[in-house]
Amino acid sequence: MKICLVHEEYPEETNFGGIATYQKNCAEEYVKLGNQVTVICRGLYEDKEYIENGVKIFRIYVKETEDKVQNYIEYRERVCDLLRKLQKEKQFDILEVPDWGAETVFFEKYRKVPLVVRLHTPLKVWLRYNNNDFGKVKDLMLKWENEMIMKADFVTCCSEALKRLIVQNFDIKESEIMVTPNPANITNFYFDKKIKKQNKIVFVGSLEERKGVITLAESLNTIFVKYPNLKIQFIGKDTIRNNKNISTIKYVKEIVDKRFLDNIEFLGQIENYKINKYLNEAKVGVFPSLFDNFPYVVLESMITGLQIVGSENSGMKEMLDDDSSLYISGDSDDLANKIINKLELFKKEPINKRNIKRVNELYNPTKVCNDMLSLYDKTIINYKLKKISKKELEDVLSNVTDNYKIKKYKREIGGVANYVYKVETVNKNYIIKKYVNIPNFELSEKLYNMFLTNNIKVSKPINNCPLKINGMIYNIFEYIENTKEDKGMYKYILNLLLCDRKYDGTDYLINDCYKYYENIYSSDKIKKYFSKELDYVLNVFDSLKNNNILRQKYINHGDISKENLIDDGKNKYIIDFDQTTMCAKIYDFAVVVVKFFVNNNYICKTKYQQLRDEYLKYDKTYSKDDFDVMIKFYLCKILLEKFYLHNIGTIDLFSRRQKKDYYKRYYIILKNFCEMNYE
Repeated sequence: MKICLVHEEYPEETNFGGIATYQKNCAEEYVKLGNQVTVICRGLYEDKEYIENGVKIFRIYVKETEDKVQNYIEYRERVCDLLRKLQKEKQFDILEVPDWGAETVFFEKYRKVPLVVRLHTPLKVWLRYNNNDFGKVKDLMLKWENEMIMKADFVTCCSEALKRLIVQNFDIKESEIMVTPNPANITNFYFDKKIKKQNKIVFVGSLEERKGVITLAESLNTIFVKYPNLKIQFIGKDTIRNNKNISTIKYVKEIVDKRFLDNIEFLGQIENYKINKYLNEAKVGVFPSLFDNFPYVVLESMITGLQIVGSENSGMKEMLDDDSSLYISGDSDDLANKIINKLELFKKEPINKRNIKRVNELYNPTKVCNDMLSLYDKTIINYKLKKISKKELEDVLSNVTDNYKIKKYKREIGGVANYVYKVETVNKNYIIKKYVNIPNFELSEKLYNMFLTNNIKVSKPINNCPLKINGMIYNIFEYIENTKEDKGMYKYILNLLLCDRKYDGTDYLINDCYKYYENIYSSDKIKKYFSKELDYVLNVFDSLKNNNILRQKYINHGDISKENLIDDGKNKYIIDFDQTTMCAKIYDFAVVVVKFFVNNNYICKTKYQQLRDEYLKYDKTYSKDDFDVMIKFYLCKILLEKFYLHNIGTIDLFSRRQKKDYYKRYYIILKNFCEMNYE
């Protein structure tokens, strides 16, 4: 994959803050994972083009003048010019830019690749926690940032805390933001047992009101009374971002009692890779932000085993997962108490091993970046799918007919697995499917032939094999006008279910369910939202998973529903073989029961028994209990798959689209079925 990251911050020349750390960590990890990465950032002295640790870096220099607005505009124009050149040369497949600064805003009208906007903290949120005007460029920045977020093809965010604020401040739905953590820098930050602890606490970050520096200053008098020999080191650049618009260092010195001014050291900004030493020397790290999204310094402190005090109004709540480490934002008394508690804890636990373990498990750069690459892949596919054109459809259609010129086309309602288009030519109408997730075409072909051998009509692709064009997969079907005639449908369904579909394949559905089960069983992320439902489904699945009928070798359609059975007035057809799978012969029976016989979240006992008893007249292979097992298994399969896809970021169970086929409905049906006697 070819990835382009754009933002002015990139170490070491423009190592201004967390975005710089994020970009460098991601860029170099993506290269290690086999991708081509380009970074466009600001140069402080001249234009540069070079390769560093496998990353192609372009630095753009714009001479600063007194006209700040024009400086901002000129830099973004230069970014746009470079992006247009690189896009023409096909140097990137996907583009990522942070919210802060919206540096690709002028490129938007030329863009032909998907855009990912990474939320760090947009100006609109930043201004809520900094009593600072930000100058003449403020309105322009607010407009640009809003425009970029709204036009993004995919929006990612580093914490749930920031996501909540974004939803409150922008016209974007919660379901449209995917939370993925920042990757840790485990190369430059680590626990160093050679470094001796000193009697000090440490703060790292810009000296500004939002970072909680004023609140921290107010707490120091209480702390120094109890620990008069304790030192505090402030590492970070001074700013005037406070309610007095004065030097924050000066402000702190005004607050702290003169007796304790010698206990305070202001070390200024230190190169990021050198900070590991200071974190290892300290007893406690204090990061008291009034708000912070996912502060890198906390991640870096965690990996050193430092005892930490952070703010509850931040992503630190998710990172630390430890209420004893969080103070009430802005409350200097509570902050003083929390720091004192951690200093006392240090006497028993000088190294916080739990935090080291959390970073290695949750924020390991390889894991985080692999997850992000999967999201990039899906974003590229979805972008290509959404950008379908008449010419693209004609190129596909030309593979099966000479009369491929299209009069008109429209998108039909499709599932998660594909995009469906009805295409009209002068002579004929077609259905073209463009696939997001590739089904088992070989198994589908086997089932087509089995049905046709048994005089069951199917809608089969008219192309001999799936078409691969420009990296996308297509199938073409003749369009069948559906009269929605229900007469004789019951008998047709029974024929589908009884048809001999035995096949010596290996793609058992139970194996997929095991994959879902293992992925979500130990996932804190999925348990956070679905613990009650998840426990119930896993317990039911545990009671079923060793049943031998789940390993029988029959091909099933997998989605026999009213939408997939059509009647043109002369014949009935079954369509949509995208979920074809291997299981017991009565798996499709369970599908039919759930798709056709559910009312108010209960399976209709009479209809279920009637179909089951009719089936048993012709096939006595199964017991009545087997049918119950299969219905429970089918419902578990639906739920496990939904939880799994949510967990890996393919779907969002809270989105409007998913709520049309809501997981909770299947959960309630499963519970009701398990609790009722269907005999």
